[in-house]
Amino acid sequence: MADNQTPIVYTLTAKCRDCYRCLRVCPVGAIGVREGQAFVDDGRCIQCGTCVRECPQHAKTYRDDIDDVKALLRSGARVAVSLAPSFVSVFKEWEISRLPSALRQLGFTHIGETAEGARLIAQKSAAMLKSQSCNSHCGMSTSCPAVVHFIEKYHPERVEGLAPVVSPMIAHGRMMKEKLGDDTRVVFIGPCVAKKKESERPEYAGVIDAVLTFDELTRWLDTEEIDLRKCEESGYLRCGYMGQARLFPLPGGLLKTADILYDGTQAQDIPVSGPREIKELLNLSEERWPKGMVELLFCPQGCINGPGMGDSTNLYERRERVIAHTARQIPEDTPAAEGPDIDLTAVFGTETPPAIQEAAAAQIEKVYEQTGKTDPALRLDCGACGYPSCEAMARAVIAGMAEPQMCMPHMRRLAERRTDRIIETSPNGIVILDEDLCIIEMNPAFRKYFMCTDSLMGRKVSYLFDAAGFEKLASGAADTYESVLSYNGSDFHQLLYRLPGERQYVGIYVDITRIQVSERNMNVIKLKTIQQARELLDHQIRMAQNMASFLGESTAKGEELVERLMSIYEQDD
Repeated sequence: MADNQTPIVYTLTAKCRDCYRCLRVCPVGAIGVREGQAFVDDGRCIQCGTCVRECPQHAKTYRDDIDDVKALLRSGARVAVSLAPSFVSVFKEWEISRLPSALRQLGFTHIGETAEGARLIAQKSAAMLKSQSCNSHCGMSTSCPAVVHFIEKYHPERVEGLAPVVSPMIAHGRMMKEKLGDDTRVVFIGPCVAKKKESERPEYAGVIDAVLTFDELTRWLDTEEIDLRKCEESGYLRCGYMGQARLFPLPGGLLKTADILYDGTQAQDIPVSGPREIKELLNLSEERWPKGMVELLFCPQGCINGPGMGDSTNLYERRERVIAHTARQIPEDTPAAEGPDIDLTAVFGTETPPAIQEAAAAQIEKVYEQTGKTDPALRLDCGACGYPSCEAMARAVIAGMAEPQMCMPHMRRLAERRTDRIIETSPNGIVILDEDLCIIEMNPAFRKYFMCTDSLMGRKVSYLFDAAGFEKLASGAADTYESVLSYNGSDFHQLLYRLPGERQYVGIYVDITRIQVSERNMNVIKLKTIQQARELLDHQIRMAQNMASFLGESTAKGEELVERLMSIYEQDD
């Protein structure tokens, strides 16, 4: 029902702040940067939602399908809900019995639990593996669409190891339509973004008509001002037996449902969750591959950590809720109704992601030149750009997935160099003192004005001239100091201020010897100084935009110097 041309996972560019965290966490390298903005390459994305869960600025998001579901409800069709078993970790125990009533207020007619389909899937998968009625090593579970998509796209050699059964969502969708009629529309609600993609697979057409996340559901309930405290208690539609299937959102839940004993010491039947762990497993040799059931969940710690949870509850509190609810419900759940006989078989294929341009050694060296890394010692592999190594970033630049400006150490060195260059070429004298009023930096103009050399570095500034102004700052009597200083027959407009965070002091000296110091001329001097300061600040801002929050200490000092200078002069305007 959703527009298949709309990407499921994408970037809200207005919120993207060049932190590159999404690049670091994306398990398939589907995120690139263009003109300073991160983007999702839909051809490489598996819709796992890792970037959505991890983005600190909430710049990564997914397609909102609430309007599509509202259109379904307005169509007059019977619309049922299949609730993923992790819903009990989102809603409190007293809310669970009121949720069906709230959903009916939205317009849904029947509310069932996906766990009914999960039990059928667990039993079917275990039976097929036990009877060897599938291909060799077909013990990998297929309940998680992110796992299936990942293997189809990035590990096609492992596709034959996928158990040829549908997911619990598809199984329950078929169960509900068998019970309620084929004209019934089914909306799945759960914590998973990848389910949106799974529902659009051609072989599942007409099974699941729309997918919402728990976050979408809670936002919708809030918009409609539906308060669960005011909803009456109501039951759920039953299509079959659940048993332990309400544990499916947890690692090991499928094994438990399939009556496979697992206590963490078995070598063959194992639950695996998280992209890193799944990659480790898939890289095993055939000789070491587990011969039993391998339960795979892409989200670390399972579906209760899905990107669409929309719940700030502690992860382990969610886990406890699932376990406690299952324990309370099992005595009331009987195996009397096994549910309708539905088709549970599935066929998986392979999908080739967009090719990444191969990089020649000469091309990599050219990127190294652009990022100031011709010296191998400067290839730090720091990961600040989001890539694990400088070579990986260079290859991404060549492939059009990254930009040279993403290299933070290079941009820092460049900013420091340019800031130092501006200060070095300033026609005004600039000196920086430490907390003891000893000289730690001075530019060529200062050296010229006061006829000194680097031999004075580390000596007190009072060696050159009266340091009363600096001493006033050091005593805390003032934050700034301004006067005319006479030195060796020349007059200088002296502007002093302190850098509180650095415990340092800055002096700026403008030669006014040939100018009759009247109020008018002093204003001219101030205006010219402000203009120079603005030019320096504009440069700093451009560099800050390129480097985000990674500007170096020297750059920060330069910007502080300029901003303080401007504020002091503008006070009198």
